[in-house]
Amino acid sequence: MKYYYYYFHQDEMEDVLGEIKSWFEVKPRFVKHKFTEILADGDLIVGKYTNVIFLISKEKIELSIQPLSRTVISLESGEGFKKFRFGEYKVEKADVEEQILKLNAEFSEELFYDLIPAYNIEAFKIEVTLRQCNLSVESISKEETEILKQVTRISESARSVNTVDGLENTLFEVSKIQMSFFKRFSTFKDINEEIFSSIVRFETLARKLDGWFNDKIQEFRDFHQSLVYYESKFEQTLNGIRDMYSLLSIQLDVMRNKENLELQRKTSSLQAAAVVIEFVAVLYYSLKIWEHFVDLEVMPKGFAFTILFLFTLAVVGYTEVLSHIFREKKISVSFILTTLILVLIILMMYLLPAFIFSGA
Repeated sequence: MKYYYYYFHQDEMEDVLGEIKSWFEVKPRFVKHKFTEILADGDLIVGKYTNVIFLISKEKIELSIQPLSRTVISLESGEGFKKFRFGEYKVEKADVEEQILKLNAEFSEELFYDLIPAYNIEAFKIEVTLRQCNLSVESISKEETEILKQVTRISESARSVNTVDGLENTLFEVSKIQMSFFKRFSTFKDINEEIFSSIVRFETLARKLDGWFNDKIQEFRDFHQSLVYYESKFEQTLNGIRDMYSLLSIQLDVMRNKENLELQRKTSSLQAAAVVIEFVAVLYYSLKIWEHFVDLEVMPKGFAFTILFLFTLAVVGYTEVLSHIFREKKISVSFILTTLILVLIILMMYLLPAFIFSGA
């Protein structure tokens, strides 16, 4: 007697069921095993494990939909068999797409409907994913070589960059390289983690079968270890790119700070010059206006200069207080005090020469 196992992706479930219903009689029947779920039975068994649908038939069937993989199990005994928990088995063919086994064991749903399909699906997933991951390793390794060349070139050219714009362009270029490689690395790492999870599930199934394809477990482990090596290697490259990005960022910050300090120095010089110009202008025009309204000849020159000097200081300070009020939108104590001082000085400028020093 033979059992034919066909595996399909769950997205193809409707098409597969629609096709087999025209040839076989199947009825819905839900049975939950430890690893798989039986969805229907009759002339054949329809089951599911994770995202894979499987068919189990006692006769070979041809479908227009190509299965992911096939397994043929022939119940017979003979020489060269290996022992496992449920009996003995012998491998006739062990391709990814098709597997042919001879089995010397009593029928049980646990073995035929649960462990065998779950085990084969996990093995198929691991082998396909390992194959894809191996191709990714080759592709990423080539990209890594090109990136290292680019990073070396950028690192050398960055030494001669003396402007903020030039360094920003260099930093942007490194950022693009980093993001591109990070995406590839993240995808590779996710696949690697998925493989590890599949191997763990595979080992769980292997323990349940106790002796079934023990060499397969070690083969998967060894292959996965090589992928772990490449993951570590790619991560080091990514960290190197990140370090370079960080160094360029620090260099850019230092350059910007230098420019800001220089700008602050220039601004401070301009502000100081503006204050001096404002002071001289206020002093000059205040003197002319004062002379126009009162006779300064009656006052001692030193005393008049002192009052004029104080008035000029008060006016310059008053402008600062007013600007603060406009910013804060409220009257402060300093505004009141400055106003009183300014009014007092103006009164002194008028009263002293007009009444006190004139002898009136």
